[in-house]
Amino acid sequence: MHLMAAAAVLGLSWPPWWGWVTAFVLSVLGGIVATSFAGPHVAAVGVSPDDRLLVRPVGLMRVWALSSGIDVPVSAIIDVGVSPRKGLVKGWRAPGTYLPGVMTAGTFRRHGEKALWMVGRAKEVLVIELHSETYRHVVVQVEDPHAAVEALRAAINRER
Repeated sequence: MHLMAAAAVLGLSWPPWWGWVTAFVLSVLGGIVATSFAGPHVAAVGVSPDDRLLVRPVGLMRVWALSSGIDVPVSAIIDVGVSPRKGLVKGWRAPGTYLPGVMTAGTFRRHGEKALWMVGRAKEVLVIELHSETYRHVVVQVEDPHAAVEALRAAINRER
């Protein structure tokens, strides 16, 4: 009890709302870190029977990306590939979540183009380039990006 009295005398006590702010910030950071360690994929990528590319966030990634994913025709895909996460340029985040080395999620803008990111701590990510759509690039972490590239290329060839 003497320690608390001494802190109050020295002016070291926090305002009453500060504890709530600290708890909120720690909860958000803990949720981001927990999501990034949750599993090998943070997004589901697939092609529907009517030839539409579907990219959906998995779990809490939907909250951190502030997005429900995309649904575009397969014919809008220009190219797909696998790239090292560290070599990609993100741009300005608006809106989304970015914690360096842990999570990149949301919409990122660069030179008038938008990219949708849903990436945790993966070394390699799936990159989908689109034309005439809301997003120019979609960068996602999936369990096996090389298998996803092959599946998407097969869907593109089937469409053409």
